[in-house]
Amino acid sequence: MKLCALTAGPHRDDEVFRAGAGPQGGEFYLPYALIRDEFARFGVELHTADRCTGRPVDFELHVNAQRRLSGRPAYAYLYEDPLVRPRNADPALLKRYRRLFTWNDELVDGAHVIKLDIPNELRFEPFAPWAERDLFCVMIARNTALSRPDPRNLHGRRVRIARHFEAHAPELFALYGRGWDQPHVRAGVLGRAHKRLREWHRRLRPQPPAFPSWRGPVPTKGEVLRRARFAIAFENVRGSRGYLTEKIFDCFVHGCVPVYLGTPGAAAAFPSDCLVDADRFADDAALLAHLRAIDAPRFAAMQAAIAAFLRSSAAQRFSREYFARTLVAGIAADQGLTPLAPAA
Repeated sequence: MKLCALTAGPHRDDEVFRAGAGPQGGEFYLPYALIRDEFARFGVELHTADRCTGRPVDFELHVNAQRRLSGRPAYAYLYEDPLVRPRNADPALLKRYRRLFTWNDELVDGAHVIKLDIPNELRFEPFAPWAERDLFCVMIARNTALSRPDPRNLHGRRVRIARHFEAHAPELFALYGRGWDQPHVRAGVLGRAHKRLREWHRRLRPQPPAFPSWRGPVPTKGEVLRRARFAIAFENVRGSRGYLTEKIFDCFVHGCVPVYLGTPGAAAAFPSDCLVDADRFADDAALLAHLRAIDAPRFAAMQAAIAAFLRSSAAQRFSREYFARTLVAGIAADQGLTPLAPAA
């Protein structure tokens, strides 16, 4: 057996392979257990780097480009947008990797840098219909911001649409996630400092939530999205070309119609009747009017379009299974590995 050391942020002790160890008691955003199992087919053990200490490591897999490389053969999946993690687009750093995988079309060359979308669990279950959904529109997000100001940051856009609903249709909107008891968190060091000060002040003198639509955090997104007709699914940033995170798929698998905003042109990856493209509207008033005009038959047609997409071959490039197969096959080919023969 060969040995691959995995570097994935602060994670240690093989925790990324354990079910339920991810955010909010769910899975991690990347399908680590599937990657481990796929590597095993090629005779490779995959462990977090701390579990490989003192053992002869054959190669490494990094999630996001790392500042320091050990000198062993190394591969990376560039998960974060360079706006959030600039080293994911640092040419001098990236050329030190034997092969890279990323959704970022601005880096993909088909040889050294392979196209690979952020993966999603594309399970399909019957959708609750219009009449069984007691929430008109929701947003599930954290009240957070980038480490430095940037016009591509979409957090302020989330705040704006939440405030519009609160002012003009409060009965149609519910806000979920951590931190919305506080005012809008602004980007940069000063914004983080203000956030901490407000947290301490609220502990000393409790106040009503800064966002009246706030309903608190949720253990899982699914328990809210199964009840909602629409969900504000804005990306964190207007990222590089190809940037599509889990937000739109979280809505799809629960039969909730996403109101999507991301990198210009990103919504073109999906049939137009699967979602509401927020870029099409001049302002939030026009967007709200559009949502109000969608009736039960139109909503059912959109759910049918979502179901058809999830079952289609076009959706498979976004699946967790496709991600694991493609990543491991690319690394195995570079390492000259072939699948093990089935046990007799």
